[in-house]
Amino acid sequence: MDLVDFIKSIFIFTLKSFSIKTVIKTFLSPWKKMVEPRKAGLDGFRDWLVDNLVSRGVAIIMRLFLIVACLVVLVIVGFLSLVFFILWLIMPAILLAALVYLFEGKLPWL
Repeated sequence: MDLVDFIKSIFIFTLKSFSIKTVIKTFLSPWKKMVEPRKAGLDGFRDWLVDNLVSRGVAIIMRLFLIVACLVVLVIVGFLSLVFFILWLIMPAILLAALVYLFEGKLPWL
């Protein structure tokens, strides 16, 4: 597997583990489907409306936190992937420099 494919699979795994596609699709749905059936009368309508709005408000807040957490993890994964990729690119030069210093006896700890 190529390094770029590996990094791409890590991003896909992160998105799937946070279920971002489902979170976005159900963004305005009530939280845990906690909606009472509507009762008769104006008081019943008011209670149903308040319960429904509170449930949807809680859902929006929780899903926003989930989306922000996913974005933070994606930024961290992206940064670590970039660092790993740069190290992967310069590793031959580091090994060559270490061999040159080793054979010349100029390593600091020798």
